Amino acid sequence: MNKNNSNQNVFFSSLINNHSVLHVREEMQMVQKTEENNQIQVNGKAKENLFRAMEIMMQNLEANVIHLKKNKYFKHTQKFIELVYDGIINKRKLFLLASGRSAFILQCFATRLVHFNAEVYMVTNLGSIPALTNNDILIVLSGSGTTEIVVSLLKNYVNTVQPYGIVSITSHPESIIGRISEITIKLKGRTKRDKPEAGDDAILTPEGTNFEIAAFVYLDSIIAELAIKLGKTDEDMLKKHSQAT
Repeated sequence: MNKNNSNQNVFFSSLINNHSVLHVREEMQMVQKTEENNQIQVNGKAKENLFRAMEIMMQNLEANVIHLKKNKYFKHTQKFIELVYDGIINKRKLFLLASGRSAFILQCFATRLVHFNAEVYMVTNLGSIPALTNNDILIVLSGSGTTEIVVSLLKNYVNTVQPYGIVSITSHPESIIGRISEITIKLKGRTKRDKPEAGDDAILTPEGTNFEIAAFVYLDSIIAELAIKLGKTDEDMLKKHSQAT
């Protein structure tokens, strides 16, 4: 190969390399510009509020894990597990009582209990359900512990019959709902009853969001423990899963 051809090859090789570098730079600039355009501004803060909200929720979950692990609180969870386990084994009816978003969370819990062949009923002031007897179990979920419709229905039940067991899950065990129950589980998390502290990020987890997320995770963890005690596998539970849900 002569010198001219060699120089020509070097030139084109360099040109191709430079073109590739420029092409890559252009692509990177386009990606960066697209990302900048996709950043949604909320109160002038791109993305920050979204991930801050998630961080607050995760921090509250971590605080609940630490809190619930303490022996003086864990013993209540153990009693709760044993009561529901007894209810499933001995074919007791399980009545779940809540309102609003808390009711959706208990509905999720009910779905999992049905996978264990449990007989479960959601208590409302509209639905037609069997009468509660002294052989049945009542589980109540209320962050504030003072939700009027829940308190009213609960009082109606306990004034009529004494069920086999009553469990309440709340952020306020001193509330009427907490005091009526034999087993009271306290979950950390601001509820609609609690006023936000000055300067906190209340709007990022409004009203009872932190309590509700903690309750959802806690109840799904109860399901995990029950599955092990009952000798159930994921495949067993999937067989019981409705095709419509």
